[in-house]
Amino acid sequence: MTVGSKDILVVNTENRIDEHVLQLLSNNDYHVSPVTVESEALSYVRHHDPSLVLIGQSPETDLYGFIREIRSTNLQVPVVLLLEAKEVALAVPTLERQGGTDFALHGSDELLLYVINRNIAYSGVDRRLNRDRVVVDNPDEKLKLLIRDQQAGLRVQNSMMPESPLVIGDVQFDYRIFPSVILGGDFINVIEIPGDRIMFYLADVSGHGASSAFITVLLRSLSGRLEKQFAELDLHSTGDILSWMNNELLLCDLEHHVTMFLGIIDNATEKLEYSNAGHFPAAILSAEDETKYLEIGGRPLGLFEEVTYETRTLDLPNVYTMIMFSDGVFEIMPQETLKDKEEHLLSLVKCGNKSVEALADSLNVLQPKQDDVAILTVAGTG
Repeated sequence: MTVGSKDILVVNTENRIDEHVLQLLSNNDYHVSPVTVESEALSYVRHHDPSLVLIGQSPETDLYGFIREIRSTNLQVPVVLLLEAKEVALAVPTLERQGGTDFALHGSDELLLYVINRNIAYSGVDRRLNRDRVVVDNPDEKLKLLIRDQQAGLRVQNSMMPESPLVIGDVQFDYRIFPSVILGGDFINVIEIPGDRIMFYLADVSGHGASSAFITVLLRSLSGRLEKQFAELDLHSTGDILSWMNNELLLCDLEHHVTMFLGIIDNATEKLEYSNAGHFPAAILSAEDETKYLEIGGRPLGLFEEVTYETRTLDLPNVYTMIMFSDGVFEIMPQETLKDKEEHLLSLVKCGNKSVEALADSLNVLQPKQDDVAILTVAGTG
């Protein structure tokens, strides 16, 4: 088989990879070869040299031993694990000990295709370098692949967030994220939940770059579960939702934490319910008679066990605008103290800068920066 071919060996020993995934790969011009027994997989790797091995197997099994056998047969073939979000922590030892092993999450077609394309592309470069006996003194080709990889990752990340602007009833959501590098750790989502309510949040993953961007995939997965299973999860407030998210992130044993401002707009009662998981600066609420910060504390997600989060509720006027920033905004502001920076943000809104575009221009967010900057506005139009 020539380098650059698209033959994927699917190892489905536990029937965890369904027909949808197989069809997805076929529809994207991959030749899929499914097997259900490990010995068949090893024989296939030995005799057919696939472009990639996709494994749908629980990390509670001897994944390390199985991948080691694959590596002993074909050192360069990339291996991708298809996992549930809650299994990531269990798979970390295997991922760390077996170089060339990657993973994707169930339920995200875009992420799966991105991971597969990336691994096949990198593997192709490695094989050509090995074939031509080129020493990597000139890494131009790998650098170009890295840039394309990051750009593809950005497209995947953007596809996981809602369209902008987004109008639901009398409420308009608008946002923009300005990453410090191509990929970033700021994430925004808006979902409709039972009871004629809209849940929204702005999250900021610690650090930046690809490792932080990965955590946003987990956040999107958790949002999907909330959207589909909200009633079953028995969550009664924004504080309950943050506690649930905190527990789910702790299960993944990640080396990142997440700050988040989360709100729910109840269209029937015209009330806002909100909680905060260590997010700073606080959200700003601007109405005809007042512009103020919604001050509320709370610990970041993914650090502490058994955390409870305060829930506050207020009546919304007919016309209002809420503005949220990620903390990267402070790094691009010239004011010297945090207090001065907060006062400046508030004054910008009071002076009528309530759209994403106006705020971005006033803050000059396109300047070089060390951290991502996200701006989210939520406007009630009456």
